[in-house]
Amino acid sequence: MGMSAGQARLLSITSRLSDNELRSQSITNAKLRLATESSEASQAYMDALNTTKLMYSSYDDNGSLSYQSLTANTLLTYGDLKNQYSLVNSSGQIMLNGSDIKKYEASNSLADYLYSYGIEKTDNPKYIEALEELFGSNYGKFFDANNPNKYTKDQDGNSLEYILMLGNFSTVNLDNTSESEYNLLKSDFLNGVSNSGLVSSLETGGIFDSLIETLTSIPDYVEKVNPPIQPNLLDYAQALLSPQCWSDTGINNLRNGNFNSSDTQIWHMEHVLAQYLWASNGGTITVNTDNGTETITNSSTGNYGLSSGGGNGADPMKVRDVLANPENAELKEQLEQLYYQIALHIQTNNTSGGLTSGSITNNNGNTLLSNEAIGEQYYELINELLLAVATDILEAGPSDSKYSDLSDYTTDMETYNNDLEKYNAYLNFKSEFSSWVNSAQTAITNFEELIASLPIAEIPDENDSKYQWYVNLYYRMGGGATNDDGTKKNNNYKELDENLINNAEWLQFALEHGILTMEQASFTENGSEKYSGMGTYDWVSIIYTNAADLTSQEDETAIAKAEVKYKNTITEIENKDKKYDQDLKKLDTEHNALQTEYESIKNTIDKNVERSFKAFS
Repeated sequence: MGMSAGQARLLSITSRLSDNELRSQSITNAKLRLATESSEASQAYMDALNTTKLMYSSYDDNGSLSYQSLTANTLLTYGDLKNQYSLVNSSGQIMLNGSDIKKYEASNSLADYLYSYGIEKTDNPKYIEALEELFGSNYGKFFDANNPNKYTKDQDGNSLEYILMLGNFSTVNLDNTSESEYNLLKSDFLNGVSNSGLVSSLETGGIFDSLIETLTSIPDYVEKVNPPIQPNLLDYAQALLSPQCWSDTGINNLRNGNFNSSDTQIWHMEHVLAQYLWASNGGTITVNTDNGTETITNSSTGNYGLSSGGGNGADPMKVRDVLANPENAELKEQLEQLYYQIALHIQTNNTSGGLTSGSITNNNGNTLLSNEAIGEQYYELINELLLAVATDILEAGPSDSKYSDLSDYTTDMETYNNDLEKYNAYLNFKSEFSSWVNSAQTAITNFEELIASLPIAEIPDENDSKYQWYVNLYYRMGGGATNDDGTKKNNNYKELDENLINNAEWLQFALEHGILTMEQASFTENGSEKYSGMGTYDWVSIIYTNAADLTSQEDETAIAKAEVKYKNTITEIENKDKKYDQDLKKLDTEHNALQTEYESIKNTIDKNVERSFKAFS
């Protein structure tokens, strides 16, 4: 039994020795890990010593320069002496806080937006200039800002009475309107103008004065001609016609295109004219046609022109003298062209016909004037010739011997001239009336457009130090552009998460890794093409490292934190190392004791075995 107990104890000691060796090995390994931890702590501390952070520099009201950590809020918040920057994401949108966005989306105009930032209102000089241009220096006596359209519309927005009457004037038929009817319309209209307040004893000016003058310049009535057709000299020329055997029937038929071979009373004019035209050209008439120069020669064989008949020498109307006048050279040329056509017509249709016996016919009695083109031209030119003859007579006077037989001429011509003057006056009246209606309507339209386009009376104070800052921001956000439903387009801006606005580490990371870029509002003499409303400023992309207000500094806070952490870590490692040394010493002491006990017990067991072998041997 004694030997068994010793062996059991020996096994127990052996087990404890093995456990001690394992524990010692674990502690040794732990001490090795402490060395690694110490190296890592040293490296972390060294990294912290090299840490920098972005700082934003700005001047205060006293001109002192100060630095603060760069955050979105620091960069984007207005300051009197700050440069203006924006943060831009990869979609080209500027990042803003919710307050800026709410103010922008709630504003109806740039002015509203600026007012929301406390920019004061001030009088708009362009508003006063526009009122003076409209009303003159007394604009305060005429213009009512609460009712700017009072001279053209009532409070319900309906056109005033005189404007409605002006619209009706455009349908007035003056040919069917009597003088009394016209004057009543005119009186009612002028009363309507007066009732609207347009006519005043106060001194007016500007466009308003021009409007009043236009509206009150309605033309006076002019007696209409009945029937309203231009007087024809042939209707008044009896004194010219009678001595030449021109009958009313012949003249009227000629004028109406119904002249025929029975109207022989016109032959004196015809014979004298024909003889003169052929004789003055040596018996030929030459004309220029599309085919070149062509000539027809008067021939007794063909009788293309007048070769016989009465009137060869009689010319009481002095047709030859009139056509010989250089002033009538064009008329003479046109008559030659006409007689060329007449002769050509005779030649083509019957070579034996001619202008004979006072009739304008061919040998079959068919009127040449049945040719529509020739007939129309004949009437026009004969009428022009008669007018030229009458003008010649008028210049010579009825006392001239060559016109002694035209005693009634002066009376007839005076009547004609008076009627023509009345007719022209009436035509001018109709034209003036139509022109006045158009001018009045245009003047009213222009006046209303100018009233509607008046600049606003008050504008944001451009001298406010915040003015340009928020003007720049307004146009960078979209300049007030809206969607179809009236909401602001938001493709130019995006709200920044409120948790990131004051996060300097996040902003630095975003700038360093290109998540955000920067733009700066910079002065440019010609202004911005993209943001035209900004005046002499433009948004220009800038690399954040080139921004004059941004600097890099050692992160003292991070260094201090790292130093504390390093010291704590080293202290903790040293404490652990000491403890591990103590534990190793304890294990070593215990190991030695167990080893001694192990040797003692082993020796005892060996002796017992030896005695047992001797006893039984």
